[in-house]
Amino acid sequence: MLLVRGAGAALWRLDVALREKTQWKMLYESAARADEVLCLNVEDLYPQDKRGRSTAKGGATEWIHWQSGTAQLLPRLIARRTRGPLFLTDRKAPAGTLTLDVCPETGRARLSYRRAEEIFEENTRLLAYARPGVDSVARHVAERDPAARRRT
Repeated sequence: MLLVRGAGAALWRLDVALREKTQWKMLYESAARADEVLCLNVEDLYPQDKRGRSTAKGGATEWIHWQSGTAQLLPRLIARRTRGPLFLTDRKAPAGTLTLDVCPETGRARLSYRRAEEIFEENTRLLAYARPGVDSVARHVAERDPAARRRT
């Protein structure tokens, strides 16, 4: 999704749930991929170091580092939980959900990439261009290219 100019600041002013504020702030501050952030577990967070351990495909350990905005939101999101998925759905996990994707303390499931994307789209619809074409995206990027500005 391509946000209109100035939409970054507007994103932080949206009236959304703590889960979304924390997730979006972590994505913004860490530059991590959404699937990496959604796979984080509470027990893999090191809040004092502003980082979390993520296991990549193949079992490799990767670290996600964040800044103060995320650090301020995380304690409220985690509350008293000590383990399980960091980002949870709003309801109990359906039968058959993998154990590692269910919070043992709340019974809620890990938030899926698909659902996280739906929530983001619903809440940011007014901040975004409606499906820009290839030419529009190319023009947008070219107009904001610092190297191009120096040549003119």
